Amino acid sequence: MREAGEFVDITLVFDEQRVSCHKVILAGTCDYFHRMFLSDMLESVSKEVTMNGISASTGVSLVHFLYTGRIDISTQNAQDLLAASEMLFLGDLKLKVEEFFLSNTESINCISTINLARLYDMKTLMGDAKKFLREHLREVTDSEEMHLLLEEDLIETLRASASQEASFRFVQKWIRSADGRTDRFDDLIQHITLSNCSKKFICSTVMSEKLMHNTHGMELIQEAMQYSGKAEQESIIQHWQPMQEPPAKFERNSACASPAGFIVSGGRCRGITVHDCYSYDAFGKKWNALPPMSIARNRHSSIYHNHQLYIAGGHDGKKNLNSVEALDMKSLKWSPLPSLPYSVRHSYLAIVSNLMLVFGGFQTNTWVADVCELDLNERVWHHRAPMPYTCEGGAAVCLDDHVYIVGGEKRTCVQFNPSKNTWTSLRRPQFTHDFGPALVWNQHIIIFGGKDHDFIEKYSPLTDTWKTLALKMPKKDLMRFVVRINCPL
Repeated sequence: MREAGEFVDITLVFDEQRVSCHKVILAGTCDYFHRMFLSDMLESVSKEVTMNGISASTGVSLVHFLYTGRIDISTQNAQDLLAASEMLFLGDLKLKVEEFFLSNTESINCISTINLARLYDMKTLMGDAKKFLREHLREVTDSEEMHLLLEEDLIETLRASASQEASFRFVQKWIRSADGRTDRFDDLIQHITLSNCSKKFICSTVMSEKLMHNTHGMELIQEAMQYSGKAEQESIIQHWQPMQEPPAKFERNSACASPAGFIVSGGRCRGITVHDCYSYDAFGKKWNALPPMSIARNRHSSIYHNHQLYIAGGHDGKKNLNSVEALDMKSLKWSPLPSLPYSVRHSYLAIVSNLMLVFGGFQTNTWVADVCELDLNERVWHHRAPMPYTCEGGAAVCLDDHVYIVGGEKRTCVQFNPSKNTWTSLRRPQFTHDFGPALVWNQHIIIFGGKDHDFIEKYSPLTDTWKTLALKMPKKDLMRFVVRINCPL
């Protein structure tokens, strides 16, 4: 009857499309038209009503629905029909469109579906789309909709995600999907439990993320490696990776770990003691020049802590030094600190609870067991209990608020408790590690090679045992620092 034009008394205009209708049908099936035709509005007496905001194709489908109760919903018209159902108070149509979205949620559209559900207050669709996102995180990560995801939905997803590795990749993609998001990375990473990631993933993916290359990021990585809940057996890559040569050939320098790699300071170049300092970016694989020290020195000690590079003692080419200075890694400015109580070279540095401890070293003509401590807040030196015996060419590492002096000619392994000012002698390593560097890795102490051999040993403080690793140093030498290893030991 409508198609034949019989008894039509109103024309609806959708864009350029004119559709003849019956007021009684429209008013009987749609509250919007019912109110319109009973009101004092101009449309109640007009023979033609312009339907702004509804396209021609959508308008034709709507009229067909009002007359028959049937409608064809597709990905092309679903959102337009949803908007029209909201405008015309068509609850039945809105439910049909919601059912369509519920059965057609995919990785390529689930984020826009979440936003649509929020816009039109469709709680069932919202819950279903969020559930789909959690269960298909990896697939959604590769979609083109990442820039549409609100941060509140991202955080909710991270909290509920079963895969921390997928969550990390998801954050990486979200951060880079729109401008101005990189500063949110540090806050978002708090919602990911890195210790539930595999060590392989941490080494290959987390450590490669440039936004992790800061003090806080490195602390999270170290904690994750130490307390990883994954009981996995990973093999060591049985070779060393080459690195870029330093800017100059230094000897008798000092080196210490930094959040992104390590820092080399001073030493001798062509027989001359130098002021130079360089940092090595282990991720970018490049050297960067730092401001030179105020005093040229070699065989000194260095340590990085809380954005500060600390330098202590050493030798200026003529005599031992007692001077101490610090480089602020943010402002790149050097400042002097109170001098050591004595002049010394080859000492070992450690920092525990903002206390910088200096262990042993070589004074005028002999190795000593002296220990002193600088409160970095009060800037005052204090003497502490001396080491049980001298350690010639050893190394110091911190683990769980204790300091371990390991290696050297005497196969040293002793533990210092700063809070109690006491020493404990532990099981000695199997080999001498004369000037062999040491580090903490995964709650173990690793000591590398030395002057006379290329063995690497691992110490467990929990069991007081040493283990010789299959991996060996690339050569026997007086190593000042350790090249980054690709896999956990």
